[in-house]
Amino acid sequence: MNQYLIDTKFAAKSLIDTIHHEENQLSELTNQFDKLKKVFDHLFWDYSTADIHEDFNDLQVQHKYTQMAKFAEDNDLKGKKAELDSLAKSILAKKDSMNSLSMSLLQIAKQGISTVHGKPSNCPAGRAIGTETLKNVIWQGRNQSIHYEEGNPNKKVKDCFLNLANDFGDEFDLTIDYTANKARKIIDLLNWNVYKNYEHDMISLIG
Repeated sequence: MNQYLIDTKFAAKSLIDTIHHEENQLSELTNQFDKLKKVFDHLFWDYSTADIHEDFNDLQVQHKYTQMAKFAEDNDLKGKKAELDSLAKSILAKKDSMNSLSMSLLQIAKQGISTVHGKPSNCPAGRAIGTETLKNVIWQGRNQSIHYEEGNPNKKVKDCFLNLANDFGDEFDLTIDYTANKARKIIDLLNWNVYKNYEHDMISLIG
């Protein structure tokens, strides 16, 4: 096994473990959000569709609005909306965290290729990832995730992700949003959910 893999094992394994810890938390937050949204949508529909007839007089209309306001207060619609907003922000933060961690793992893998081979052209291709190669997915996936905020990927990145989109679906289509970080998608695609999978791939590339 190449010394680079030995030297970076702790960092790479820690990143993989943390990514999937964050993934479990994201799943829990998403479930909480979905359950609460169903409750909120049902209550809000009851509230917003409360029957007010055109022939109601002013007192009847006022009474109806008072009942609706009481319904909203009794069912804490304002509180539930605030909780939904908070969960949505937490979900977004978790996704950003997972992308950042995934980007760091891709950086370690790419640096391994650079350290051992210098240029990607000197590196073995590795296993096939659809019509792409392992080394190119790592290299271009890292480049995309490092520079995604610029929204202007280079041609090699575009070509790689076009192939991935054709092979694996729209989640790899950069043209939908050039400023979307795809690092987490790449880690999932490579099946680097446990360290041994990552290590096996890296050994195929750098020994």
